[in-house]
Amino acid sequence: MTGQAGEGSGRSIQSVFRSLKILEYVAGQRSPAGLTEISKGIGIHKSTAHGLIATMEKCGFMQQDPSTGKYSLGIKVFEMGQAYISNLDLRELALPYLKELSLTYQETAHLAILSAEEVVYIDKVDGSRSIGIRSQVGGRNPAHCTGVGKVLLSGLDERQIKKMYLDKTLRKYTRNTVSDLSGLLRQICQVRKQGYAIDLEEFELDLRCIAAPIKDSTGAVLAAVSISGPSNRLLDAKMSDTASHVIETAMKISIRLGYKQ
Repeated sequence: MTGQAGEGSGRSIQSVFRSLKILEYVAGQRSPAGLTEISKGIGIHKSTAHGLIATMEKCGFMQQDPSTGKYSLGIKVFEMGQAYISNLDLRELALPYLKELSLTYQETAHLAILSAEEVVYIDKVDGSRSIGIRSQVGGRNPAHCTGVGKVLLSGLDERQIKKMYLDKTLRKYTRNTVSDLSGLLRQICQVRKQGYAIDLEEFELDLRCIAAPIKDSTGAVLAAVSISGPSNRLLDAKMSDTASHVIETAMKISIRLGYKQ
């Protein structure tokens, strides 16, 4: 059967189209939905909706609560989502967004993950105005005084952070470097509140960085994205707007990873 108007161009199988719309509708609800609600929600007859749902239920894509008769997504949807996420290459997925961020500011964009008390840069895109920044793909820098590092640490709880830095000294790289754990914890608390981290010449003089968290489908901080440049270009007056752009970039990548706002 050919698709109806509004169901996209080309030929489509109406029952498949409607089944997918049911899945999409149920996924968008905060609680299980009843048959009448679903049929009205996507604009099809109740009997048609029942037949499609029954078929999806047999295949594990829908499940019914026997006490209420309402429907929610089945385990197969979760399994397929996990399979999609597991096949994603974070670097490959994030690269277009890093390029866009770098192009916008003509500065260096980084993608980093946490390894103990250090960050590992897994990708880097230099802008046309980039200066010699002490980072390279596969390279490491301390987490406590870098923007990406503080963002990644914000994904841990206080107990985990204290354990990580137990019997370790916070090396002071510049006059701005935080060198005590209580100070670092205060900074990380602020990062969680505002949704981004700033490195104001804390690792290297005349170098600033703004970073935001990339989250996975569970909401856990998986990686960090940042823009870095000299202090005379990443100015205080523009910091808020730049931070908003970095946060937006991180969110776009997070959504591609299955994260829901």
